[in-house]
Amino acid sequence: MTEQADRGDQLPRSKDIDRRTLLRAGGVLGAAGALGAVGAPAYGAGRPDNWLYPGEEGYDGAVAGFNTTVTRRPEAVVLARDAQDVQKAVRYAGRQDLPVCVMATGHQASVSFDGGILVSTAAMDRIRVDERSSSVQVGPGARWGPIAEAAAPHGLAGLAGSSVSVGAVGYTLGGGLSPTFGRLHGYAADHVSRLEIVTADGELRVATPEREQDLFWAARGGKGNFGIVTSLDFGLFGVRTLYAGALLYPAETAADVLPSWRDWAAAAPESVTTSAAFLRIPPDAPLPDEVRGRLVVSVRVSFVGGTAEGTGLVAPLRDLAPVLLDTVEEMPFTDWDLIHSDPEGPIPAYERTSLLGELPDGAIETMIDLAGSGAGSPMALVEVRQLGGALAREPETPSAVGHRDAAFTFFTIGMAPPEQAEDVRAYGARLVEVMEPWSTGGAYVNFLSSDEADPADVRRAYEPEVYERLVSVKSDVDSRNMFRLTHNIPPG
Repeated sequence: MTEQADRGDQLPRSKDIDRRTLLRAGGVLGAAGALGAVGAPAYGAGRPDNWLYPGEEGYDGAVAGFNTTVTRRPEAVVLARDAQDVQKAVRYAGRQDLPVCVMATGHQASVSFDGGILVSTAAMDRIRVDERSSSVQVGPGARWGPIAEAAAPHGLAGLAGSSVSVGAVGYTLGGGLSPTFGRLHGYAADHVSRLEIVTADGELRVATPEREQDLFWAARGGKGNFGIVTSLDFGLFGVRTLYAGALLYPAETAADVLPSWRDWAAAAPESVTTSAAFLRIPPDAPLPDEVRGRLVVSVRVSFVGGTAEGTGLVAPLRDLAPVLLDTVEEMPFTDWDLIHSDPEGPIPAYERTSLLGELPDGAIETMIDLAGSGAGSPMALVEVRQLGGALAREPETPSAVGHRDAAFTFFTIGMAPPEQAEDVRAYGARLVEVMEPWSTGGAYVNFLSSDEADPADVRRAYEPEVYERLVSVKSDVDSRNMFRLTHNIPPG
């Protein structure tokens, strides 16, 4: 068993600059009720050294997240160092009737709020890999980059998010849709075996398939509605390398590329996880002139297998249209973030999402009309991710992750200064609206934005029967709705 701990920084890695930077630049929920000023917590002697208040050094950095359009102004920030710090913060908030928000990496889907207590778990970044059980135990501040680096010497890998900076716990509690081998093994939440969680009463509970079963079910898919997870155990897989990367085509070829990609993806084995997107490359991106400043179609591919078989699988994609840039190759799993090469942030992002039941020619034509080369779209990304495979199957231990019958996620993001925000918001909403004929009516909760935080938006992330059970569990463990500063599921 090996253990690694860091303070949340990304591990430096030596990579080719073009590959490393590929595509990298490419609503408000209030804290219900009038909250009075928070003084020093009423426990212990004197003021704890890990509490911060507005105006103090470190406060602004502690509340800042990946998306700068989401603003958090809590009355106090607790820099939790262990589960006991979390318990103390929650118990204090309970005595003062204050809402509580948890934030680790700031990368998770979030909502804006004023007041309440923010518990930062960024320092709780413990990582312990158990090679014998092919599993890992992580703290709530652990990020996927360090987890991958800790697992790699054992030939193991997890269902990582799209970026090294994504926090594993928040991502997994929302399901965890991995661009690496999600279709092969399902959602990250499907492989959680144990979690420790501080509930609204300040108690630290252990939940497993055999213990606290309702809470175990609800937390895996219900996000932060049920408490603050302080430790998570989940399975790893014997993967050392991927045949993976992205193919970039001129946006003008979308009518040829997207239908063919869809058909190719439908026939691909479950060992292939893939997505396609209109992507706007910034003019100053450190990339070849052929792509800099252009709108492109980016086809992302991740195949669990060797180079020879991967080359054969990807060959039809390479023949679809002129390829501006091709980064698909065999890579160590620790380079997986180059598949999407998400921006490092922080960024001013305006997002919208839905789930699609199908992607027929009419849906693709609609996407091209509003997001393609002649559309004048202000969006930085308009993406469809293929689902299916293991993502469509119920896991051995059921969870609240739903809508497994969806065929694709639909996701759009625009980045804009405040003076252009409303135009970008409106365009993103329009994109989701015009795709409605092919929508399931559902959404993937991890992709919900701060503009999609009202009860109707949150409800569409779950089937009706799943939502009602979530409400029931919420009523049992958080009847006062302390954990409401999120995409909230109110108690019944």
